[in-house]
Amino acid sequence: MQQRFIRGIRYLPTLPTVLAQILALLNDEKSSARDMEHIITHDQALSSKVLTVANSAYYGFRHKIVTVRRAVVALGYEEIRNICLGASLMGFLHPSTFKNKQAAELLWLHSVCVADAARIISERTRSCESDVAFTAGLMHDLGKVVLAAFFPEEVEAMRILMERENLGYRQAEYAQDMDHAQIGKALCEYWDLPPQLVEGVGYHHELHSGLDFYSVPATVHAADFLGRESQLGDSGNNDPPEIKERVLEKLGLDEAGLQACRDELITRRAKIVSLWQMLLQL
Repeated sequence: MQQRFIRGIRYLPTLPTVLAQILALLNDEKSSARDMEHIITHDQALSSKVLTVANSAYYGFRHKIVTVRRAVVALGYEEIRNICLGASLMGFLHPSTFKNKQAAELLWLHSVCVADAARIISERTRSCESDVAFTAGLMHDLGKVVLAAFFPEEVEAMRILMERENLGYRQAEYAQDMDHAQIGKALCEYWDLPPQLVEGVGYHHELHSGLDFYSVPATVHAADFLGRESQLGDSGNNDPPEIKERVLEKLGLDEAGLQACRDELITRRAKIVSLWQMLLQL
């Protein structure tokens, strides 16, 4: 059955040009704030979104920001890039188009939370670039989003199976042969996304030593644990949050370090919710 979902990917909408351009910057070591500014200014809708977010209470600037260039300077390249990525991705797969809008909204909140947690972990451990970590965290449950958007009946059947057979989420996925991580991986490959994102999405649950970019799915794995533990949003997974010890060892993250990441995520809770709310409205 999983192959049916993967084969169905070819009929999904193509990646919007502006989103593809933003993601491509991850693979370009020479990319700069000027490159991001160029992408934004050539997309009227995205320009409007960036200025709306920049002038929101979330940032609290005293003077109104009226140009994209000023927004890039005031917020910084990485922050602007994350805003553009979130706005473009959530606009492309917006909850309003889903059969279960509320579940889709909560899934995106979970994804924004995991993205922030991945950034926090990457900055503490230096495991990978923080912008790569944020993007992989934001996209880690892409398979769930696609299944909810385009296969709602199958998702509902899996939910019923979980209740009827008292199965955990991953158990039900395997029973229905609809592993969201592998479906998300296939979609990333279809969109020709950078390989570190392919691995971050495809292997954040099942890591193995043969991965070329092990630190990316490892960071997302730890971030997903913190995100689910925080109960911010809802990934749809009823399994108890677990984190693999070998992953922590590879990241060089001991219990004290993990607690520090947890504490920082807690302090950013209101900001995460605020950003999610703004992105939903754009």
